[in-house]
Amino acid sequence: MLLKLSCVILLIIQRDTESTRVIGECRTVVQGEDVDLSCRLIETTEDLEQITWQKSRVQFIGNPSENLGSIRITAVRLFDEGTFTCIFSVFPSGAYTTEILLTVLVPPVVSVTVYVPPVTGENEVVLATCMAAGAKPQAEVTWKTGAFGSLLRTVTNFTQHTNGTTTVLSHLLGLPTRAANQQQVQCVVNQSALATERSYNYTIDIHYPPQTVNVTFSEASKDTVLLCVADGNPHPNYTWSRVAQPWPESSVRAEGDIVHFLSLSSELNGLYVCEASNPYGRATGSLNVHIFSETSAACWVLLVVILCLIVAAVALMLYRYKYGQFPWSPIIANNQFQAPPQVEEDEPGTSGF
Repeated sequence: MLLKLSCVILLIIQRDTESTRVIGECRTVVQGEDVDLSCRLIETTEDLEQITWQKSRVQFIGNPSENLGSIRITAVRLFDEGTFTCIFSVFPSGAYTTEILLTVLVPPVVSVTVYVPPVTGENEVVLATCMAAGAKPQAEVTWKTGAFGSLLRTVTNFTQHTNGTTTVLSHLLGLPTRAANQQQVQCVVNQSALATERSYNYTIDIHYPPQTVNVTFSEASKDTVLLCVADGNPHPNYTWSRVAQPWPESSVRAEGDIVHFLSLSSELNGLYVCEASNPYGRATGSLNVHIFSETSAACWVLLVVILCLIVAAVALMLYRYKYGQFPWSPIIANNQFQAPPQVEEDEPGTSGF
């Protein structure tokens, strides 16, 4: 984008009754772009002998036949800024000049970061820093923080450099709490070398030690696993162990926050402990694992059956002791002593027709 800030410079020299003028425009350009500087000799009928410029690193693109002296500077740099002198030499009057001012704008180099990671605590610290470096003119830096902004404040510093550029540092300050972690903010930069304001997103990153550690048992995947879950920033490292004795290496494999049981047997039983740690602290969680084998399951079924039989026998003995007989004794007695029904027989010597 080429920004134009124009001013007209006139040099009027009265020679007898004839007035000769050289005109040109001041220019403003963004560093890295191309710019054309033009000057023109007007109101003269004298012969043009030469057009010269007093400034280096230029390419002449003018047209002497039209009394037009123009130059082009490619990929403008900051040191190209300054005053350019355009000189027309005519016969017989001599030289006519004008000065053209070139202003170079330098856009800022913007970054959003934090120099020291904030750790949870009760003292206000820098949560983020937005830097708009090496800009000419100086950039304007603000923040968008949403509802979270009521808990924050900003401090801005400026550094002026010898080449005419300025670096702005805007610090966002607040309490480093777990609630502040992962909050979204935006650094907004305005400067005349930019076509529009620019916004830079940043996620606040608060460091804290691991908190509660939960160990769970899962059979959802192909393997039977123990899963350790801990909330810490940065992400914790995990160390597994079994209380009182090591686990069998052929049946158990630990990988980060997961322990894989490669086979299931009672030798895996025990209290498993997961320790989560990061540079700011550590925390532990545990789970007691008890695995039943097929043989153990059959034994338990047999034991339950035997216990049921024992309970039933004891109940029967108590019933006999209380009532002097088993519950089924009256039923057996009634069936045993009940008289059978009589059948009528025909008298001898009679018959029916």
